[in-house]
Amino acid sequence: MYCKKAHKIKYILFAIGMIFFQLTTPLAAPADNQPSLRAATIDQGIGFTPPETLSFCGEPLPLHEQYSREMLDREFTIAVYDRAQVVMWLKRSARYFTFFERELKAAGLPDDLKFLPVAESALIDDIRSRAGAAGLWQFMKSTGRRQNLRITTTIDERLDLFASTRSALQYLAFLKDKFTTWSLALAAYNCGEKRVSNAMSEQKSNDYYHLSLPRESERYLYRLAAIKIILKSPELYGFKLPDDQYYQPLSNKPVSLKLKNEFSLTDFALQLDTSYHTLKQLNPHLISKRLPSGNFNLLLPKGCNHKIAAILKTLKPVPRRSNYDLASYTVKNGDTLTAISHRFRIPIAKLKKINRLESSKIMIGQKLHLRH
Repeated sequence: MYCKKAHKIKYILFAIGMIFFQLTTPLAAPADNQPSLRAATIDQGIGFTPPETLSFCGEPLPLHEQYSREMLDREFTIAVYDRAQVVMWLKRSARYFTFFERELKAAGLPDDLKFLPVAESALIDDIRSRAGAAGLWQFMKSTGRRQNLRITTTIDERLDLFASTRSALQYLAFLKDKFTTWSLALAAYNCGEKRVSNAMSEQKSNDYYHLSLPRESERYLYRLAAIKIILKSPELYGFKLPDDQYYQPLSNKPVSLKLKNEFSLTDFALQLDTSYHTLKQLNPHLISKRLPSGNFNLLLPKGCNHKIAAILKTLKPVPRRSNYDLASYTVKNGDTLTAISHRFRIPIAKLKKINRLESSKIMIGQKLHLRH
C-alpha cells in the first residue's frame, strides 16, 4: 500500500515538473521552410476589434447593435484560433477561388459567395456530412436532384466541382429572388426554405438579424463574415504562407462525355497511361469502378483529352448492374419516388400500383416492391 502511494506521489511530482517546464520554455522559432504564423500565441492574444461597418454580398451587418458585434467577435475568434484550419483554407482557396470568381461574375452574383463553400465544406471536394450532404457546396440528395444533379449508383454530381458549382449558383439566385435579401437567402440555403418562410410568417419579420432561427443558422452570416475578414487579409492575423505552400489551381478543363454504355474505369485509365487512383482523385463524383453511361464531366491529366475518342472505340462495355433484378428497395434519406423510378427504370405509375400507393409520398425506411 505504501509503495503504491509513493509511486503516485512520484508521478504527480513528475507531471507538475513537466507542466512547469512547458510554461517556462520559450516557443521555438519556425523553420525557414515552414509557414510563418506570426500573430499570435494564445497568451499574447489576437486583439480583434470588430470594424465599424462590414457588409456581406453588399448588405451591411448591423454592427451598431451589441448582439451583432458579439456574434461576429465569437465567430472570428473561433475561426482565427483554429490555426491549422485557416492554413488549409488558404492553401485550398488558391485552387478554387479563381474558378468560383469567374463563375460568380458570369452569373452576375456577388463575389462574396465564394466564401460559402469555405463555411460549408472547408473546400474539401469529396466531404460528406452525417446528415447526408455532400461536396463543396454540401447539397442534400433531395436538393441536388431538384437542381438537376445526377445521383445514381455510378455518379454523384454533388461531388463534381463544375456541375455542383453551377447548380449552387442557380439555387442561390433562386433563393435571392424568393427571399429578396442575401441574408435570408443564405439562411434558407443553410436550414431550408420552409423553415425560414415559417419563421418569417410566425414572427412577422423579414429581417434575418432579428429572426429566431436554428442556432447554426443564426450564426451562419456571422461565420461567413468572419471567414471573409480572415481570408481577405490573412497577414493581419498571423497567416503568411510561402508561395509554394498554396495548392495549384485547376488549369485543365473537363471533357463533357455522353456514353451509351458503362466502361471499366481501370481499363480506361490504363489506356490513358495513367492510374485508376489518379482518375478517382480528379473525379470524386465517379463513385463506382465504372465510367457511367449518360452525360457527365470528366477531368483528365494534362495532355490526355485528345485520346478519349480512340480509347472508347477499343474498350468493351461492361454489363449493366443488376439493380433491375432486385425484388425490393428500402427508401433512404433524400430519395423520391421519381428518383427511384429513374434509377430502376420502372414507371412511377407501375411503382404506385405494385406498392398500392395513393400518392408519391414515401418515407425513409419504407420497403418498396420493384416487381409483382
